[in-house]
Amino acid sequence: MPLSTESVQPIVPGVPPLTRREIMALLPQVPGWSFENGKLKRRFTFESVGEAAAFIGQVIALGAESADHYPDICLTRYRHVDIFWYTHASGGLTRTDFVLAAKLGEMVGGRTLFR
Repeated sequence: MPLSTESVQPIVPGVPPLTRREIMALLPQVPGWSFENGKLKRRFTFESVGEAAAFIGQVIALGAESADHYPDICLTRYRHVDIFWYTHASGGLTRTDFVLAAKLGEMVGGRTLFR
């Protein structure tokens, strides 16, 4: 079953993070995402700051609707949006981070807005 079809589980503080082996096994299931500094990362590039801001709103809505779980978001040069999934309550990545990355990847799909 694809990660994007899984239900997002609520974050439970203290639940241990995924092991490196588990992370490496899940990473191929989230195309476009990389594992950097203990976080899932992906960069999205837009034509304008307005498009970038609208996307950030969609990312926040995804986290709110799914599990009250939000990524770190960084806007640079007015049009690059870096998304970093990480579960602070667990001190690392959880399956929830991968499910939300997959859902976000599916949400953007092949739209030409994203580079």
